[in-house]
Amino acid sequence: MTAQRTIPGMILLIVVMLISLYVQPSRVYSDVAEAPGLIDRELIGMVVRDPWYDFNANPIFPNEVDSVAQDRMGQELAAAGVRWVRLEFIIDEQVGSVEENLARYDYFLTQVAPRYNLKVLGLLGFALVINVDPRHPEYGLVVAGSIDANYGGGVNGYMRTWLDRALTIATRYEGQIHAYQILNEQNRLPVSPGQFGGGEGLDPVLIGRLHTKFYRCFKRNECAFTSLDPAWREGLDIVSGGLHPRGSERLLPSNRIQIDAKPISDIAYLLELFATEPFRDYFLANGRYPLDGLGYHPYPVEIVTTLATIESDVARMNQRLNEVRTALTNGASPAGASVPFWITEVGYNVAYSRQTIAGQSLFLRTVFLQLAQRDDLARIFWFKYEDFPPAEGPNAQQWGIVHIPFTEDSRCPGGACYLPGGEPAYRRPSFWALRELAGLPVYRTYLPLLRR
Repeated sequence: MTAQRTIPGMILLIVVMLISLYVQPSRVYSDVAEAPGLIDRELIGMVVRDPWYDFNANPIFPNEVDSVAQDRMGQELAAAGVRWVRLEFIIDEQVGSVEENLARYDYFLTQVAPRYNLKVLGLLGFALVINVDPRHPEYGLVVAGSIDANYGGGVNGYMRTWLDRALTIATRYEGQIHAYQILNEQNRLPVSPGQFGGGEGLDPVLIGRLHTKFYRCFKRNECAFTSLDPAWREGLDIVSGGLHPRGSERLLPSNRIQIDAKPISDIAYLLELFATEPFRDYFLANGRYPLDGLGYHPYPVEIVTTLATIESDVARMNQRLNEVRTALTNGASPAGASVPFWITEVGYNVAYSRQTIAGQSLFLRTVFLQLAQRDDLARIFWFKYEDFPPAEGPNAQQWGIVHIPFTEDSRCPGGACYLPGGEPAYRRPSFWALRELAGLPVYRTYLPLLRR
């Protein structure tokens, strides 16, 4: 009888201890010297909450960014062993001038990132012109261009605005940003309700033109956005937009549905990008292509939680990277084939299908350990630091290594009001998996074995 009363008590104790392992206290740091990591810490990147959304998000700081939240994010990133962060620049003229939009990034870039030894990849994406869809037939990037006095031929209003803003950012943040990425999943754009069904890609000719103009203007210190001493620009990497592995349903503005009589795969899109006139002319003039890294997003289509399946999925990711590399080697010059991969997004949504919290941790660990063995890969950015809306339901977005409480509210930027101060409610086990990969101490609790 005594044993029968004790077993439920022991089970309750085990449940409490398991919960304590999952819902870890948010402020756990160690002064212990770092041990050699399981991988090179320079590989470890994280897609973070964009500082733009922290403006007017804390009543303590009216008309300012929530600096407390940004500091907490910096602390958490450092505690997880992160070395690189990717953030996206957003410019919305409906809320203020270009200067007012960029001011939202100043605190993180000039204070938080240096304080926690974080290097920054700045995403210069379509959000630089956030109120115009690049596919728009009258105002988008797909509109026919003409000669521009500053940027040359083939420039339309969208491209001119994008280049002006991108070069303004690159000039403004000298010394604060360590690499830039040009666009994001430009070969497979998302659904735009009432306008586009999603899956459309922008023609590689347009992307090659925009990318090359930015690269030339920035690296060669031209186009009216110049530095007195431009030597720092040469050492800053420019990475191509992260390609979506699913490819394109059709290309705009031509509505092409094939390349060389085949569906428009990610590889076909990439090869056509390298063959565009802007890329080819830059190579002929400079002996290299206008990029320092090749952005790629190797998301598996579906992942389940068994170890064998996760290892198989990561093996397929590796195989796909090999296929991309082989295609470049055969279809471009050696200068193109040697451009290193930057995995600027890869992640695991614990709310999707049969995926689990434990599976996320296992997937993260497997991805970093296996891809770190490649000699043609520069960085891996995990997607993502925090969860984002919707919080629940069939489309819930629970990608984060931490969860910051939020309420869904259209009055807040991005449709979510996050807890002022940004204090995580809990860390997922993936946080600790990343920390261990970086060589930081992880303390484990071992549960006692129960005898019959």
